[in-house]
Formats: sequence, structure tokens, C-alpha cells
Amino acid sequence: MSKKSYLLIIAGIVLLVALGTFAYSQRPVVMAEGKMDGDLLVMENNSWNLQFSAALKKETVTPQNIYVEDSNGERINVSFKLNENRKTLQIQAPSGGYPSDPHQYTLHISPKVKTKWGFSYNGDTEIPFSVTSKLPRIQSKEELTNYFKQILKKNKEDTEFSLFGREGTMESESSEDSAAGESSQSGSNFSETNNQVKGVDEGDIVKTDGSYIYQLTDRRLLITKANPVKEMKVVSSTSYKENMQPHHLFLQKDKLLVIGNSWAPAHFQEDKQKSIASTMPVDGTTVALLYDISDKEKPSLLRHVELEGQYVTSRKIDSTVYFISNLYPNYWTIEQGQNPDLRPRVKDSLTGDEMTPLPIQDIKYFPQSQSPNYTLLTAMNMEDPKASLNIQSYLGSGDKVYMSKNNLYVAVEKYNEDDMNGWTSSNTEIYKFSVRDGNIAYSSSGNVEGRVLNQFSMDEHEGYFRIATTKGEVWNSDSPSSNALYILDENMKNVGEVTDLARGEQIYSVRFMGDKAYMVTFKEVDPLFVIDTADPKAPKVLGELKIPGFSTYLHPIDEHHLIGFGFDTKVVDDNKATNEEPRIVRRGMKVSLFDITDFQHPKETDTEIIGGTGTHSYLLEDHKALLHEPSRNLYGFPISVYHEKEGSRHELDFDYQGALLYEITPEKGIVLKSQLTDEENKNKEDYEQWEDQIQRLLYIDNQLYTVSHKKVTAYSLDDFIEENAIDLP
Repeated sequence: MSKKSYLLIIAGIVLLVALGTFAYSQRPVVMAEGKMDGDLLVMENNSWNLQFSAALKKETVTPQNIYVEDSNGERINVSFKLNENRKTLQIQAPSGGYPSDPHQYTLHISPKVKTKWGFSYNGDTEIPFSVTSKLPRIQSKEELTNYFKQILKKNKEDTEFSLFGREGTMESESSEDSAAGESSQSGSNFSETNNQVKGVDEGDIVKTDGSYIYQLTDRRLLITKANPVKEMKVVSSTSYKENMQPHHLFLQKDKLLVIGNSWAPAHFQEDKQKSIASTMPVDGTTVALLYDISDKEKPSLLRHVELEGQYVTSRKIDSTVYFISNLYPNYWTIEQGQNPDLRPRVKDSLTGDEMTPLPIQDIKYFPQSQSPNYTLLTAMNMEDPKASLNIQSYLGSGDKVYMSKNNLYVAVEKYNEDDMNGWTSSNTEIYKFSVRDGNIAYSSSGNVEGRVLNQFSMDEHEGYFRIATTKGEVWNSDSPSSNALYILDENMKNVGEVTDLARGEQIYSVRFMGDKAYMVTFKEVDPLFVIDTADPKAPKVLGELKIPGFSTYLHPIDEHHLIGFGFDTKVVDDNKATNEEPRIVRRGMKVSLFDITDFQHPKETDTEIIGGTGTHSYLLEDHKALLHEPSRNLYGFPISVYHEKEGSRHELDFDYQGALLYEITPEKGIVLKSQLTDEENKNKEDYEQWEDQIQRLLYIDNQLYTVSHKKVTAYSLDDFIEENAIDLP
């Protein structure tokens, strides 16, 4: 045989192997998300997902080719939704949920279901599943350990699965909302926190009761007598250890609650069988400290509660505070031959001083979700220091939270690698819990495409849940990002959507007002979308406004006007020779007044540009930094102002730091009322001073107060002349 013939044979064999490998990799493998040992479990009102290793041919995904039967052979009227990448098939529960009797079902996939390359199964695929109305509970420590062992095993299998080009399964912060921003002061003679939802208080670093100012700063709780203004003084200071970082506080009559994070040393668990010490490091705990502040000069600690896990956020309804924390246990120590106790641990000073694991039966898990972490939901009554804690523990975690007066929603972002283009895509799972009088109960869950920006991307209105998401990445030109708004019913089933908005851009802010949604996206200009959700099953875009810059927070004035707080921008095209995209340069802070009377034609009726590049405000990151005094239509916020140094492209000059006050009305527009700065240091420093940064503004009666890390200053609300100031210890 000649050398040439030999090489041709070798090349042919290599080609056949390559083609075989390709064909094998494209033959669809299907997996049910979250399937552990035993039967697949599905919640009766919830959707669940199937993951395919190869993209499916859309026209073959039909009710004739994919269907569900009960144990009697009767077909169930479910619906299907194929994801954009055509690898994820969502099986949506029938209207009203699966019948409870029988509770055994089978999903059938016909060989007529094909991939985009025309491959199919050799025969019918049947996936049996059971339906339950309640979240399953972990029954033993062995079952919990086995849960984490299966996650370790699954992670390895997914890695091997992806080596053949196959995709691993994806693991399974209203009308009353619109009123919240404008009426959080509730007609009182002092300011309250700028909350998202009326009647749902949010923790903050500064609060007042109309007589005293309560402040968290530099690991201290300071109580300052503020009224009468001439008698202003600090009456008490409570310090915390270096390993304690307080984040938020709440007030309830003569009680005060501080919530934060603490970092504790590792504890050791003796393994008697192996006679070794198994280290269980504690990355951090969530700490809640309840004080009696009847005597403002001597706050008395009534209760110390501590839970393993990082603090996420909190809300207060009436006298009950609900706080959320996430725990990531060190389950990988199982592979090291250790036998760790993976239950969350809790300490309550009412019952003892030791961290104690939660009872195993109190740990619940979500079917179709294999998450190696916990969400801990805790309800604590501030008025009754001896009331029992209500702690709910769930396997799975999320850090975007929205809360109405009756329900708590936790959004969990799930990533999924798309082997068609090499990027990662994400979906969001939303878990809904009912909350009432300190009781927390799981209700249902749903999922949507894309990721959530923050709490303002979510809303509950007339029994429906609305959520805005961004899918994909702005910088991915092969598959540009897009934005969407989804509407889910009370069982968290998708009933309506508006998709494919502003391709190549991402969401920067959202506000829901009644049956309208206002969405700001951005890449080079700021489109403000007006979306009508009056018909939850058929939401639609009514109007769009394109302007320079973008808003990171939208605040309602009334049903026809919005204020946008964000950045001014400019497009710099200095790469013409290389054909690179223009640069987007942030300039000063921008305040915009929007008229949305004509929903089809929203207008920006006034703007204010503050400073230049480098200018920033706490408000652009935290809505609670906004002050609103409604009787004067007054809006105030902290500010640090910079401008571009003349003759330099990158250097900045510091102008001043302080606070700005504006009167904002539809009639007058945006009118500057006062610029509050430390005149002593104005233009004397090359950069801003941390201790001089104003954290919050508030008012009591006719006085305006600015609160920084080192000073509280009082001004008259009539003329903004300083009336008193005290240095903080």
C-alpha cells in the first residue's frame, strides 16, 4: 500500500470518528432539572423544566409530540414554552394546577421531536413524576448529607457532560407601590424612609421618631436629641466589636432593632467515629439586636439573635420585621472524608448562648432546584421581646427581594452556558411566600428569562406579579442583549409578556405605577418605555422617549409625572481609524422631570445637570438617600461634585460635597432651593472626605437635618439658614 493511500485511509477514519462524535453529541439527551435519586417531584401549581443537550427544531415541539398523562392514561391539559436557545422546555401546570388524585403522571416525548440537525430518539422517552401541594422536608441528617453528595456528583457529571459539547442542566429587593414614594411621610411632621411600597418599611442607616435621630455610623449606634433644635446633643453611643458591621435599623415605639453581619471564628465538631476534629468555618452570621430605648441615654439590650449566613435585606410590616439571609455551607468537606453537620445554626439569647442547629425537619427544599445553599427567612416581633422567632429554612438562595403587605418574593438568578456561542445566559426563578402576623409560608414559584436589576424591577398589582429583566450581555454582538417585562398570576404562572425591547441595551431603572410600568434602558441613549399592563395577558408598549443619559432611580410625583435621577452622558467617537465602537462617557448627575400624561408620547419637560465626570450621590445607588418633604414639594439628596480638569482627558478636580435641595413640580419644573456645603472646606480639599459625606437628610417640623459621619447640622426649612450643628463623638 502506498504512503498516499495509507494517509487517505487514516484521514477517512479520522473523519468518520469526527462525524460519529458530532452525531453522538447532537443526539438529544434530556434531563429533568433538579431530579435527585427517586421520582421527580413537581409542585401542583408550578412550572418545571426539561434540559436538552442540543437545540430542538421548534416545529417538532407540539402537543402531539410532547404530552402529559395521568396514571389512568388521561391526557392533562398542560402547556409548553421553548426557551430562545431551544434547549430548555418549560412544562407549565394546567390552569388550577394538577388534579390531586391521582398524583402520579408521565411526560411522553415522541421520537418525532428532533434537533435542529434532524436527530431524534430511538424510541419514546417517558419521564414519570409525582405532584405535591406542599414543599418536601428533609427527614434526617443522612438525607441532608446525601442531598449535598448528589450535588457534588452532579457537578462532576455536568463537567464531563460538557466535554462532549453537551450542556449541563441548569440548577433549579402596584397601586400601593406608586403611592409609596410620594407618601412615605404619611402626613406626619417628620420624615420617614423613602420606601418602595406603602405600609412596608425598609431598614436604613438613619431614622427619626420626630424627637431623636438614630444613626448607624462607624460601627456605632448614635442617638441624638434633635428637637428642640437649640438643645440638640448626642445622648448615647453604643459601640460594636470590630467583627460586627451594623447595616440597618428599625424603630417601633420604644424599641429599636439593629441588623448586621458578624464574622465569627471557626467552631469544631468532634467526629467520635474517626476521633478527628472536623473544622466547620463560619464565614459570617446575621445578627439582630433588639433594644429598649425608653431611656434614650441608656439603650438596654433585650434580645440577641444570630443566624449563620450573610444578611441580605429586611422589611417591617406593623411591628414584625422580616429579614433574609443566605448561607453557603462547606459541603465540599464531605469529599475530604469529613462528616459535617450541614444544618444552619441559630442562637437566641432567650433560649441560650450557644449556636444550635435547626431541627432537621424544619429544612425544606424546592423540587427541581439543586442549590448547595440556604435561604433563611426570619420573622421577629419588635413589640414583644419574648415572642418566639419564626425561622423558615429553604435549600436555595437569592439576593433580590420584593415585598408587598401580604407576600414576599425572592428572585434567584440561574446561569446556563450556551455552547452555541460560548456565552452564559441566565434565567430567574422567583419564590413567593405569604406573610401575615409573623407567619411565613411558601406559596408558589415561577421562572422567567433574563436577570433582575433590583427590587424596583418587581411589583405586585391586583394579584399579579410583574417583573422586568435583561437577557444577554450588551457587549455580546453575536447575540445582543434584550429586555422584557413578564406578568405572572397568583400561582406564578406566566400569563403575559413584552419581550425583545431595546436590543443591545440593558435595564437601568424600572418603576411600576398602577397598571403602568416605566422602564429605562441604556447603551448610548436613554429610552424611557411606557408599558401598559392593564390587561395582564396582553401587556403592550404605549410610548417611548429617547434622550441623552440614563436614570438609575425613578420617583413618582403623581400619576402623570416622574422624576428620574441618574447620569448625563456623551458619546465620544475617537476610534474612527480602528472602527471601534464609540465610548460612552458619564458626565454629571442628571435630574429629569418626565410628563407621562400622554402615554404614547412621554416628554422630558425639564432637566438639571450637576457637576461633571466623577460627580456622584448615594441616591444613585440607594433610593433611601432621597428626602421628600411633600408640603413644599422639596427633594433633597447627598452630593459630591467634580468636574473635568481643564486641558486633561482623565484628571478630575473636586468642587464640593454636601447636599442639594430642589423644588420639583409639573408647573415650575426643577428649581434649585439650596446648596448645603461646608463653606469652611469648600474648594480647600483636593478630594472629598469620607467623614464629611452626608449620609442622609431628614426633617422634623420646620427644621431640615443633614447627617454625616461626624456631624449633625440643622437648618430652617424656610430659608435654609443654619440653626445649630453638633460634632459626633
